Amino acid sequence: MLRIIKALPVVLSILFLVNCSQKENTTHRAEQKSEKESLARGNVQKNITNYQKYTGAWFEIEYPERFIVEPSLKSSTNVEGFDSALFTSPDGKVRFYIFSPQWAGKPEDISLKSSDEILTDSSSAVNNGLTIKRWTIAAKDGSYFRSYESTSETPGNIGKVVGISYAENKYLEIYKKEYLHFKNSLQQFAD
Repeated sequence: MLRIIKALPVVLSILFLVNCSQKENTTHRAEQKSEKESLARGNVQKNITNYQKYTGAWFEIEYPERFIVEPSLKSSTNVEGFDSALFTSPDGKVRFYIFSPQWAGKPEDISLKSSDEILTDSSSAVNNGLTIKRWTIAAKDGSYFRSYESTSETPGNIGKVVGISYAENKYLEIYKKEYLHFKNSLQQFAD
């Protein structure tokens, strides 16, 4: 029974990532249409999240304006800019992650810390020629979880990684809309 209880956050986070991936394009388009229609009618919605753009060395992404930005991995192919960044919520309960290098690379800033963390689940699938991998890492003390999704055109060469770290599963739901917007807003640059 204890194993089932401990596995529940992992299962929920994998389901969350899969659900986000399947619905991301539809949700993003519907969200944009709804906001435009509402503004056209002169309505002002409560709880609208305002977004700012972060520009990395080879990408641009929108994040909630109240989040704190922390550039992470310096670009391996550009003198200026970063290949990855973290975006932390004001309450510190979630952190969004993006890794988007020029061509491909390894997101070493999110590597498993074997002394403090365990890999709780992972999966891999090929969809329209893209290899999509999902995995969740948990703190051994249960204080946080990190869930990621990588996309690559060829095995072993990661084109991008998007992820979310969270203190408890309830924060996945609280920040779901913002995370989907973040994930869908990624624009990768060519050289």
